[in-house]
Amino acid sequence: MSKEKKSSGKPRNGFVEFMTLLWRTKKVAFFGMVVLILFILVAIFADFIAPQKMENGLLSSHLMEAAQAPSLKHPLGTDAMGVDLLSYMIYGARTSVILGVSCTILSTLISVIIGVASAVIGGKFDLFLQRFIDAWQCIPGMLIMLILMTMLGAGMGSMIVVLSVPGGIGGSRMIRSAAISVKDSGYCNMSKMLGGKNLWRMIHHVLPNILPLVLMNLANSLGGTIMMEATLNFLGFGVNVGTPSWGYILTSQGRSKMYTAPWIGLAPGLAITIMVFAAAMFGDGVRDILDPRLKGGMGSFSKEKIGKIAKKYMASKKAQETA
Repeated sequence: MSKEKKSSGKPRNGFVEFMTLLWRTKKVAFFGMVVLILFILVAIFADFIAPQKMENGLLSSHLMEAAQAPSLKHPLGTDAMGVDLLSYMIYGARTSVILGVSCTILSTLISVIIGVASAVIGGKFDLFLQRFIDAWQCIPGMLIMLILMTMLGAGMGSMIVVLSVPGGIGGSRMIRSAAISVKDSGYCNMSKMLGGKNLWRMIHHVLPNILPLVLMNLANSLGGTIMMEATLNFLGFGVNVGTPSWGYILTSQGRSKMYTAPWIGLAPGLAITIMVFAAAMFGDGVRDILDPRLKGGMGSFSKEKIGKIAKKYMASKKAQETA
């Protein structure tokens, strides 16, 4: 009775339950989420945190202080133009966070729209669309991105489009396979027999049941987007020169000053590494919680269960030896 009363009391908050479960079972993923939130907060409040403020969209440079080592005045040192590297990194977080979050959301939306529509509509539409995706995936992804960047030019908007569209089209295959399994289920077929249109079935039946997979893709693709932004900067197709960016400072000055001023490349390199690692750990935790079939590590066997099994095995082994 007490359990029934508890369950019939206040409505259960799914978000709170998810956070609690993430903290109890996936602490590394929880700390990864905290790191991502900290990066987002730094990006939002960059104007209040940065010791050196931007003026007219630019950070002021002091050539007399160029390439100075870390000190009390400049905790991360200065770059080759005398810009305070800590301020540059704080404002650069805004670029990386905007790119990462925007590209991840847009890419996931493209994957969901293509995958679900292809699965639910089916027929010639599905056949044509899948053959197009086959042809699209035969072209190297980097080549597509370089062509698009050449056509659209440098800038934040161009990079969002370039990093979102190719990944969204390629990622629709996984969404489509999950949507087909839901579409072929009994309740979805019954909805079709009762006159449910394709759009109705997409919204009310297919999307809610593939939501865990969508969230997993959303969390896992964040780190890859940040890495691709740094790669495009390395190839010379990045943000505008005046826009602070971790990838840009790493490739423009980090390589040339690798031996004379290593701190210029070390700071953005560590920031990218930490953010990508945090996104990957958080994505793995979300995957393990939302889809038990994909659990990594010990899966449903906790350390306590394994310990009990080991004790029983050792006890039976001793009993056999004494007998």
